[in-house]
Amino acid sequence: MSKSSANYIQVPETAKINKPTFDTCPGDEVTEEVKAFIEAGNDPWLWHGHSHTPPPKNGTPPNYVGRFYLRKELVESKTWAPCPCCSPDHRKFGREGGLIAYFPDEKVIRLIGPDCFGSLNHEGHESAIADLKRREREKSELEYILRCVGRIGQWRSATDEMLKIARQADTFFPGIQNRIEVSLQVRLWRNIRDGMLRVTEKLKTVKVGADGEPEEVTEHIDTVLFQLDGYKALNPERKALAPILDKLADDLRKVGHVSETSVQQMLPLDRTALSKELRRILASMQSVHDALAHELRFLNQINVNRFRQWAADERSPVDFEIERKEGTISIRGYKEFNGLPIPEELRTSYLPSIDVPVLETRRQ
Repeated sequence: MSKSSANYIQVPETAKINKPTFDTCPGDEVTEEVKAFIEAGNDPWLWHGHSHTPPPKNGTPPNYVGRFYLRKELVESKTWAPCPCCSPDHRKFGREGGLIAYFPDEKVIRLIGPDCFGSLNHEGHESAIADLKRREREKSELEYILRCVGRIGQWRSATDEMLKIARQADTFFPGIQNRIEVSLQVRLWRNIRDGMLRVTEKLKTVKVGADGEPEEVTEHIDTVLFQLDGYKALNPERKALAPILDKLADDLRKVGHVSETSVQQMLPLDRTALSKELRRILASMQSVHDALAHELRFLNQINVNRFRQWAADERSPVDFEIERKEGTISIRGYKEFNGLPIPEELRTSYLPSIDVPVLETRRQ
């Protein structure tokens, strides 16, 4: 491309000289400095440590210190950055950020495109990228574990609180489901499995028959009357939640010994295993928490009233009565049962917050 190209850029001569000021490969402090420089409104090729010169073709491949990203407005306007490797005077990269590359033979840093050095040395580029990703993963896992360490006690207490609720839910909700579907022979689940309470409207219309004569036909139109909160509590295949929490409590006890010091001293592979275990535990805790929160909404007085109205509606596919009076659920059909007392844990307990940290990954 020529100087007349819209992508041409006049890079200052001061940037086009090597700056061999890095005797060893720098650490994260350089990455943070470059990011701050760009965020402050500066162009990356103007950073004082950048050597806007082509790397030697047969030199030692670089170490990728970290990544940097152009400012949002530059990406949106497609105002890209030039690369000293392959496009020193024309804008080329920026959509996916760039790399802070340390070249040990020259003791310099170049801010280059994410794939640009690969055109000079594919194998060296791939090796450097793999090493960068490994370091990024290890750093992310370490930071994640350190955010978790101080919360393990909190999570153990939360598990104990949820366990009290789950033990009662595991008995109470299957009891309701059994009375309706087994004792009253009502096919309930098939009619609520998507959380919608439907009624069937019968509409008589006149259509032309096969013989060309008009005939009266009845159409059946399903209409949603209400949405049923907590409907999964009445799933006949509902899984018990207390055993899951019992296992999670035991799992949290097993990792409860870790401290910031012991985590710092772990081998990377051990930290990876611990990170995966913590994420598994917390994902399962959140899943149980969400399931309990969903089921408890079933007991809301307005929700039960809607359920009752739907079940008693002559257009409904089921026929039974259900109501909540204070702390009791009563169910009636061709049989009448004593009321089911709602356990105190399901009426008055509040689900604790879990406060799950996020495993941060690099910006894409």
